[in-house]
Parts: sequence; C-alpha cells; structure tokens
Amino acid sequence: MALILCFILGSMFTGISSDVDSPGCGTNSVGFDYSTLPKGNNKRIVGGQIATPHSFPWMVALKYRGVFVCGGSLLKGSSNKWYILTGAHCLHGLVSSDLEVVLGAHDMSKNEPSSETIAIKQTMNHPSFNPITLEYDTGLMELAYPPQIQRPEINFGCVAASKPVSGATCYVIGWGTTSVESAPSDMLQVVEKPVMSQQTCESIYGTDYHNSSMLCAGYPQGGKDSCRLDSGGPLMCYQNSRMEIIGTVSWGFGCAEPNSPAVYASTLSTRQWVEKTINA
Repeated sequence: MALILCFILGSMFTGISSDVDSPGCGTNSVGFDYSTLPKGNNKRIVGGQIATPHSFPWMVALKYRGVFVCGGSLLKGSSNKWYILTGAHCLHGLVSSDLEVVLGAHDMSKNEPSSETIAIKQTMNHPSFNPITLEYDTGLMELAYPPQIQRPEINFGCVAASKPVSGATCYVIGWGTTSVESAPSDMLQVVEKPVMSQQTCESIYGTDYHNSSMLCAGYPQGGKDSCRLDSGGPLMCYQNSRMEIIGTVSWGFGCAEPNSPAVYASTLSTRQWVEKTINA
C-alpha cells in the first residue's frame, strides 16, 4: 500500500455505547470472516494482498477536484448526519466544495454499481492539529446527504475505546501505491502490521514522535507498510468480534523501509472530540 506529508496532493474512555461505537459498526455483509486475515509476516512487500471485495464497507476514497488523494472511514453521527474520519493533513488548506468521497468501492478503475459519490458539506480538523509536527492529525468531513447505508457494500466503522497491547496484529487498507515508484492500486489492498510500543516508536523517531497523539505499527525489518495516497485510511484491529479503528495513516519515511514503521494518528487520543463533533 509512508507517507511523507506531501502525499496528500502527491499524491480515557471505556466502552460506553455511542455513535462512534454503534451496534452493527465494523462488520460486513459479504460474509467475510476477519479472523481469517493473515497474522504472520509471510506475505509480500508493501501492498499486502487484495482485500475481499466490500469486506471493509466503511472505507472511502477522498477525491480533490476529481483526483484521488486520501482514504477515510464512514462514521454514523446523530440526527441522520454522516461523517468521514480521515487525516487532518488530507483536508488542510482545502475547500469543502472541491472535495467528494466515493463509498462502496473496491476497484477504482471501474464505475462500480455498488459505489456512490457524495459531496462534502463541511470539513473540520482537531483543534490541536499541528500541520508541521502532525500532532493530532485527525479530521472529519460531514457528508452533504446520507449514504445508501442499506446497500451491503456500505457500512459505518467503529472507533476503538482502548488501544491493543503492543505486538497485536492489526490491519491497514487503502488504494495507495504498492511501492514508492508505482501508481495507486486499482483494487483495495490490506496488509497486516503489529502495533509497536510507544517506547519503541520514540526510540526510532525521537522528538518527531509525539506519543500523546500518535502510535506506530510495522515490522523492524520493514517489507510491509502503507505508502503514498494511503493517508487518512484506517489502522484497525479485530477485537470485540468486529474491526475497530485505532488510528489513521499519518506519516513516515519511505515505504516499508527497515526500522521505519508508519506513524498513525491515534483515534483514542481524539475520540472525545470526534464523538462530540458527530453528535453536535
């Protein structure tokens, strides 16, 4: 599937039920069993494998003036409002009227009958987002109108209420590039990655890493990673019998380089803001 900031256009709470944690979130209607996803380092480089079509039905593609620039995840708000969780850097400096999202997609090279494109009503970034350091790199987009949630290819995601233990296998999805030089992938890709401890992330990135709002995941030897144009897409863990989002693709150095794990905006650190915003 790194993510340097320029990808965009080069592109604590315990389990109280809420709209970031609604019944039915983080599941699919195509019969895919998330427990069958790979858990070892036995797949090939960067791009992982093609995802089972529509097995991650909350995944969306963000387009800027018709060009794919980032990923995101559909969230259910209150009063029939719907939002996309993405990276704040994906939205920074852009005008809502230039943005749209594609839901229900799998193969971006086709005009799939399962997909729909929806305009953006408004965008908002976390109030503590720093575009230089990428602290609190969490953004939201309110959809102009509700998606066709009755379709099996479209569902909303869950935001996790707790972080998994270090070493837990989690997953990243996206249509980003499968190497530094390649074009974006037509079909949605999935790759497994272990969550690293905060101490390990700090030892690798030093003062560039802010553990109050970041987490990192990857293999010390590299070989598997998110890459250009995966920004804003979800890092998810299979827990509580569903997929739960623990982070969004934020930054890193290169793609799948040794000792250079991708860094994600921690959704746990911004969960309160997300919940308050989508329930306003």
